[in-house]
Amino acid sequence: MRTIRALTIATAVVMVLPTIAAAQGGRQFRDSWFWGIKGGGFTFADSAQNTKNAPMGGVEWLITRSHGGLYISAGQAFFTTQTLTLHDPLAPQDSGFRAIDLKNLRKVDVALMAFPGDHIHFHPYAGAGLTLDEISSAVPRPPFGTPDQLAFADTVIQNQKVGFTPFFVAGAQWRLRWFSVFGQGTANPAQKSFLLYNGKPWNFTYEFGLRYNVGTSIDRS
Repeated sequence: MRTIRALTIATAVVMVLPTIAAAQGGRQFRDSWFWGIKGGGFTFADSAQNTKNAPMGGVEWLITRSHGGLYISAGQAFFTTQTLTLHDPLAPQDSGFRAIDLKNLRKVDVALMAFPGDHIHFHPYAGAGLTLDEISSAVPRPPFGTPDQLAFADTVIQNQKVGFTPFFVAGAQWRLRWFSVFGQGTANPAQKSFLLYNGKPWNFTYEFGLRYNVGTSIDRS
C-alpha cells in the first residue's frame, strides 16, 4: 500500500513539474513577484578589530515593476564573538572593561530597487533602504562586585542590542528554465552605539540564492 501511495505521489510530481517550469520560463522579470532563499556570509570586526566572516542564510521577497521595485529580506548570521563595556560605570575607566559574549545576528532589510536597462535573461540591479539588526544573545561575563554593575551591564545590552541603519545592495539575477539564480552584496555603516561595533566603519554581506517567480505583481482584474 505504501509503495502504491509513493508511486502515486511521484507520478503527480512528475506531471506537475513541467507545468511549473513552463510557467517560470514564460513569466517576465518586470511586474513580477519573486520568492527566494539564499545563503552567504556576513563580515564584522571582533573585539581585536580583526575582520571575521560568519555564515548566514535567509528568505526574501522581490517585487518588480518596469525599472524599479521593492525588496524585503529576513536572515540570520551565525557566529560567537565578544564586545567590551566598562566594568563599573562609577569607577574610572582604568578600572577595566567587562566582556559581553555575543551570539548570532538577525537581519531584516527593506529597500527600493532600480533595474537599469531592458534585458531578457540577465537583470542587474541596485537599491538602497534600511536594515534592522538584532543580536540574538548577549550575556555579560561575571564577576559583578555590586548589583549596580550587573544593572549597568544589562542596561548596555538592552540599549545597544538592536541597530537601525541605511544599507545598500547591488547584484544581478539570471533567469533559467526552472527558477532564477542571483548573487548580490550589501553594505551598511556600523553604528557606534550597536553592540557588534568594534571599530570598523562598515559591515558587509555576500549572498547567493534562488528566486522563483510566483506570478504577477499587478492586479489585472
